[in-house]
Amino acid sequence: MVGINITTRILAQSKNNAAIPLLEKALTSSLEEVRRSAGNQLIAVSGTKILLKLIDKFDPADETMIHLFNIHRDKIFSALRIAVSGSDPYLARNAFRVIYTQRYFELLPSMLSTFLNQDKTEEGNSSLSEGILRLLEKYVQALEERKHRRRFHETILSEIVTVLFRGLKDFHRNDPDLFLVVFLQLYVFMTDKHSSLTKLLSIPTSIFYGAIHRFLIARQEPYVFRFLVHCFEHPNPPPVVLAAFSKRSDLPFIVYFLKNIAEPISVALQVNLAAVCPIEWFVSSASLLDQLDEQAQAGLAILVQHAGLSQSEVQLKLLDLFHRGKTKGRLKALTALMQFSGDQIDQLIWDAGGDADPNIQAEALTLLAKRNIPNANFRILQFANSPHKIVRETIQKLLPNFRLSRFFEMFDQLTDEQRRSMFNVIKVLDSQVVSGLTQILVMGEPLDQAKALLCVEYGAMVLPLEDSLCGVLAKGELSAIRVKAAELLAMGRRELSRSTLVQAFHRDPDPMVQATAKRSLEKRPAPWEQLKETKK
Repeated sequence: MVGINITTRILAQSKNNAAIPLLEKALTSSLEEVRRSAGNQLIAVSGTKILLKLIDKFDPADETMIHLFNIHRDKIFSALRIAVSGSDPYLARNAFRVIYTQRYFELLPSMLSTFLNQDKTEEGNSSLSEGILRLLEKYVQALEERKHRRRFHETILSEIVTVLFRGLKDFHRNDPDLFLVVFLQLYVFMTDKHSSLTKLLSIPTSIFYGAIHRFLIARQEPYVFRFLVHCFEHPNPPPVVLAAFSKRSDLPFIVYFLKNIAEPISVALQVNLAAVCPIEWFVSSASLLDQLDEQAQAGLAILVQHAGLSQSEVQLKLLDLFHRGKTKGRLKALTALMQFSGDQIDQLIWDAGGDADPNIQAEALTLLAKRNIPNANFRILQFANSPHKIVRETIQKLLPNFRLSRFFEMFDQLTDEQRRSMFNVIKVLDSQVVSGLTQILVMGEPLDQAKALLCVEYGAMVLPLEDSLCGVLAKGELSAIRVKAAELLAMGRRELSRSTLVQAFHRDPDPMVQATAKRSLEKRPAPWEQLKETKK
C-alpha cells in the first residue's frame, strides 16, 4: 500500500503530460487500493477540468468514488457548482446525481441562487430546476426525520430564506413556480415566521401575494396542503392562507385537512375556523359524506363541533354522520352526541348497544353506563355472551361487581335462581372463574367449597374442574360436600374421575357418599363407549 501511495504521488507531481492520464486510467483498476490512492492524488492536484470529468463519470454504486468525493468536499463542491450552471445538460444532470445521492444539502442555497439569477429561457435552466426539486425532496425528508444535524439544517434554511428574499426583486421576470415550491415546502420548518419574506404573505398588493394565492388555490401537491393546514393550525395565519382555504373545495384537499384534525383541537384552529366558515363544502357535507373514508369522517365529526354552528345544526350533522358513516366516523359522532341531552339521544345510544358493528356496540354500552339511563345494566347484561371480544371486555370493565369474589360475598343474600342467573353471567365476564373455583375447591374452607360446588352445577363446569372435584370427593371433610362432588362427577369424562368414584363407592365411610358414587357410575358411559366418544 505504501508503494502504491508513493507511485501515485510521484505521478501527480510529475510534469510529464502522460502522468495525469495514467492516474485517470488507474481509477479503472480492479484493485481498490490503487483506485483510492490515484483518486486522492488526482483530486488533490488537478484543476476544474479533471474534476468535471470525474463528476461526469460518477457512479453512485462506486463506493471508492463516493469516499473520495466526501473527503474532498470543498473541491468537489466548487466543481459541482460549475457543472450545474454550465451549458452541458448531460454534465449538469450527472452533477445533480452526485448532489442528491450524496445529500450535499449545503449546495441547495447556491443552486437556488443560480436559478433565480438566470433568465428562464437560458439553456440548462430546466435541468437545474429539476435537480433542485430532487435535492429539496431529500432535504425535506431529512428535516422531517429530525436527526442530529438540527443546527446544520437551520443554517441552510437561513441561507435559503436569504436567497428567496433576494429573488423577490426579479419575481416577475423569473418563472415563479420553483420559487413557490421551495418556499412552501420549507415554510413549515422555518423558525422565524415573522421574517421579511413571510410578511409578504400579508400584503395583497404585492405580486408575490397574487402568485401564491393562485398557487394555493390551484395546486394539489401534498406540500401545498401541508402548508395550508400548518398555517391554519397556528394563531394569526397570513391572510392569503385564510383566503385560499375558504375557496378550496376539491376532495383531495378536504380529505387531507380532515385527516389531520385531531383532538384536542387547538384554540387557534377553532378561531381560524370561525374566521372562514361557512365553507361551501362544509355546508354541503351531507353530500360529501359518501366520498370520505372513515378517518376523514372522524375528522369531520370533530370539525362539526368547532365550526361555529348552532347546537341544533351540530346535532343534526352528527346524527347524519352516525347513521350513514363508516366505523371511525360513527364512533366519533356517537361520542360527540353525548353532549346533548334528551330522550332522542338516550334512545339512540340504547339502540346502538345492539349495533351490528362491535366497535360501535362497545362504545354505545360504555356511553349507556355514563348517562345513567334506567335499566342500563340490564341492557349491558344482554350482551354478556357476545361473540365479539371487544364487547365482552367492555362489559367486564363496566360491571366490576360481576366477579367471582364479589359473587361469593353476595352469595347468601341471593335466591337460588338469582345465583344461577348471576353466575352464568360471571362465567362469561370473569376470565378467572376456573382458576378461582379451582383454588377454592383445593384449599378453601368447607363452606366455600360447598358454594363452589353449586357454582360448578350452575355453570355446568364439571369438565374444566374435573380434577379438583376428584380431590374434593377423595379428601373432603364433610360428607355433604363429598356427596355433591360425587353427584357432579356423573358428568365427568376422565378415567381419573371414574376410578375416584369407584374408590368412593367401595371405601367412603358415609353410605350416602357410597350410594351417590354408585348412581354416578351408572350414569356414566361404559369405558369403551367413553373412549369412543373421546375419539370423536
